[in-house]
Amino acid sequence: MKYYIVGASEFAEEKFDPEDDAVVIAADAGMKYVGKRADLAIGDWDSLHRYPDNVQAVTLPVVKDYTDTGEAVDHALNHDATEIVMFGTSGGRVDHYLANLQYLVMIADRGVKASMVCPDCTIYAMAEGEREFYGKGSIISVIPMRERVVVSISGVQYPLKKHLMPEDNPGLGVSNVIEAECARITVHEGIVLVIVND
Repeated sequence: MKYYIVGASEFAEEKFDPEDDAVVIAADAGMKYVGKRADLAIGDWDSLHRYPDNVQAVTLPVVKDYTDTGEAVDHALNHDATEIVMFGTSGGRVDHYLANLQYLVMIADRGVKASMVCPDCTIYAMAEGEREFYGKGSIISVIPMRERVVVSISGVQYPLKKHLMPEDNPGLGVSNVIEAECARITVHEGIVLVIVND
């Protein structure tokens, strides 16, 4: 099951086009962007004081150990998510943005496809496995998110083959360029964030 989680930050709404059979979760004020398209609203309603009557809602306590977005991620993971796409989760406060990147990593660590659609790029979290990224000429960056990360990258200006990406040099994978029809990234060990600029 594919889930879309929509947070409270503004995003390029033209990129938001969920499939008919996908589940859309609005995290608190994310409701103002998706409205009746939401299948579920989750939040403590500190940012959004009302939600449509026809939308199922889960009300959270204001004092809690997770953010509203984190609770939405947890709900999706506990309801057979095979892919989670996050919108409206990259702007606003830096603390929320960094936490949302960590949620992406957590999703990938659970074996679920994970991405965050931002106004000028898309961020993917990848655990062990292979994935193709399209967009010839696009800038693509690979950031290690574990102490030990081994990757192969082909179809780019600076390819790597079973290369250890040290955590203390996150700049190693920054600002590559897709030269072929697609870049192919294989994560042999660890977890990475892959950032593809529009």
